[in-house]
Amino acid sequence: MDASLRIADEQGLDALTMRAVAERMKLRHTSLYRHVPSREALLVELVDHMLGEISLPAPGPDWRAATEAGAREYRRVLLAHRALVPLLTLGQLLGPNALRAREHGLGLLTEAGWPADSTVRIYLTVTHYVVGSVLLDTGGAARTPGERAAMTSLFASLSTRTHPLVAAHSALLNGLDGDGEFDFGLRCLLDGIAGTWESR
Repeated sequence: MDASLRIADEQGLDALTMRAVAERMKLRHTSLYRHVPSREALLVELVDHMLGEISLPAPGPDWRAATEAGAREYRRVLLAHRALVPLLTLGQLLGPNALRAREHGLGLLTEAGWPADSTVRIYLTVTHYVVGSVLLDTGGAARTPGERAAMTSLFASLSTRTHPLVAAHSALLNGLDGDGEFDFGLRCLLDGIAGTWESR
């Protein structure tokens, strides 16, 4: 798994083949099939291996702080292994590390006193927000500083008759980086969730 992760990090997912892993480990590639039956199985195990890098927040009375810390840590690990991010949407995450994180996240909310239906909804909402933000930050919508500058120029050049707000806000629309957008969204999301606690 470590060898596979290094290949994916350094060269991308397309470079991750059974032969490449074997060469990295100085083995014959046929030897790997004793451990994983196929590349597809390797990828499933690799995603769970990556999730094992998540440091789960310590339990405590402050569900919001713990949930926020968990969301940030999940994002950190996913951004460290960008090539694997698309694999998160290909199937259910059922490996031991995924189940460990799921149990922990649900436990933090349950211990804080949230009822079962709210616990599950909060956990899924925050988790899906993290995955969605990382997919945008690492996929085709990701933009380098140069691309952001080009988009700013493009928006600023639009007709103020047809697109006055896009033109006026061209710098703002392209100025925030992924971390800034994530921070704002997570804060709003948790503010909204906290509001439902207060209105119970």
